[in-house]
Amino acid sequence: MKPFHILIPCGGTGGHLFPGIAVAEKLIEKGHHPLLILSDKTVDREAIKNKKNIAWDSLPVAGWPGLFSSKIISFSIKLFDGYKKCRSIFLSFKPDLILAFGGFISALPLFMGAKRKLPLLVHEANAVPGLVTQLFFKRADFVLLGMEECEIPLTPDKKIFTGIPIRKELCRLPRNEACQRTGLEPSRKTLFIFGGSQGASGINRLMLQLLPLWIEQKETIQFIHLTGPNDYEDCLKAYSSYGYRVVVEPFSHRMNLYYSLADLVISRAGAMTLTEICAFGLPSILIPYPYAAHDHQTKNARVLAKEKAAFVFEESKTTPQSLKEAIDLILNSSQLAKEMGAAAHALFKADATDKIVEIIERCLLKKEN
Repeated sequence: MKPFHILIPCGGTGGHLFPGIAVAEKLIEKGHHPLLILSDKTVDREAIKNKKNIAWDSLPVAGWPGLFSSKIISFSIKLFDGYKKCRSIFLSFKPDLILAFGGFISALPLFMGAKRKLPLLVHEANAVPGLVTQLFFKRADFVLLGMEECEIPLTPDKKIFTGIPIRKELCRLPRNEACQRTGLEPSRKTLFIFGGSQGASGINRLMLQLLPLWIEQKETIQFIHLTGPNDYEDCLKAYSSYGYRVVVEPFSHRMNLYYSLADLVISRAGAMTLTEICAFGLPSILIPYPYAAHDHQTKNARVLAKEKAAFVFEESKTTPQSLKEAIDLILNSSQLAKEMGAAAHALFKADATDKIVEIIERCLLKKEN
């Protein structure tokens, strides 16, 4: 098969970007030429900086602020600048196909791809279709579903359950090796807390309120906490003041180390996060982001809860004591933790990347013929 140019808009959050990276790496292996389209957010540049073999560009666009928002003028200016930049990318790169992973960054490339009658693939990771998916699903050749529960009014032949691609570096390491590389102890129960690529202040606050309640268990428990940039200093000081063994970072490229060490994950419920939890077969306590569009994180979390793979807590109703009780229940019952982890792993689609690349190549062959 001859090499093709595949444009992959996937920036804005790690949940959009990391699947795009996974597919791009596989396409490069097969001799194709992918180009990732990112946002101008710092999180995108942090995530891509070590991927020297992947070509990328960025668009200066922002999410829809609402018609009567005070940001509508700045949004319009960015949209116009983004349109000019996107047109320039199309003229220079000459894409053969668009694979969009959702988010505001995908709208302009999909619009231009549709105008040029290029094959369009839209990947919807969440249990509820996002705005870009709602706008473009009828124009897409196929909609690729990260979760089978996602309801999109298309005939079965137009939507394909692929799962969500994960980065190839996310592979389990031996616990002793992971401990040596992080300074943690293999004999202690390990809590891994994070809020996605942006962090989560609500989860951070809950964890800091929990720390005094674990003083008597201080010698048997340890923490890995990715705080996001805003709460890093406060969280680091709090753990240090109580003398806990802990790794605190604002953001990390060492997720495989931390998943390999974790006995329990406490996190938001973005689709990418849940896929990684399932890939490592870990029990989890999920606290969905309460302001996510269409409350999609709660619906994502329910997919795992339904299979008894996770406990789900509503942030506004969660107290430090109720969260501690749930954590202790899982950590003190190896059988429960094992059953939850097995249920999570059963939800993982290990062939997601290969399946998406196969669909891309099928569409390109059809276009050639």
